[in-house]
Amino acid sequence: MNRKLFPGLDMVCLMASQEYQFLSSSLLKEVACLEGNINDLVPEHVAKALRKKVHSEM
Repeated sequence: MNRKLFPGLDMVCLMASQEYQFLSSSLLKEVACLEGNINDLVPEHVAKALRKKVHSEM
């Protein structure tokens, strides 16, 4: 869309390291509901609490 609005525009996308990226709580809940691994995304106590909550709602 940006190129359509301004054809001469050059874009550069810089990705932050994982520790500085925004992570949606909705996405985390969805991954946990599907029994995906969230251990690398949140602290251990948060992962345990989220898994417990997800399993109690099923």
